[in-house]
Amino acid sequence: MRKIVLIGAAVIQLTAMTAFAQSSGEADPSQAKAPPVAKTTPAERAAARSDRKAQGGQAARGPQIGEGQSEPAPTAAVSSADRKAAAAKRRAANREANKSGEYARGGNADAPEKQKQ
Repeated sequence: MRKIVLIGAAVIQLTAMTAFAQSSGEADPSQAKAPPVAKTTPAERAAARSDRKAQGGQAARGPQIGEGQSEPAPTAAVSSADRKAAAAKRRAANREANKSGEYARGGNADAPEKQKQ
């Protein structure tokens, strides 16, 4: 217990020394200011304001976040028989491609299927 207290006190002293060694945070007066900028005239400010107002008006009239078409557009209805026929055609094409060796078995060269030769 005594060791923990002594170690804790030493750590506190070390951190306190580094904290007080920091500078006071005052900036160099010659480098603390931004370079001077030319003053804008009231006419320039009014022109910029009117441009921003026009852009804001267009944005306000346009579509807002969350607005718009929430439901997907309807698609042409396909009969169940047509869907089943298309699925059977795809399965037959995949079966033929698999039999002819177009599909690799066990996509990894280290797969067990590749090592059973």
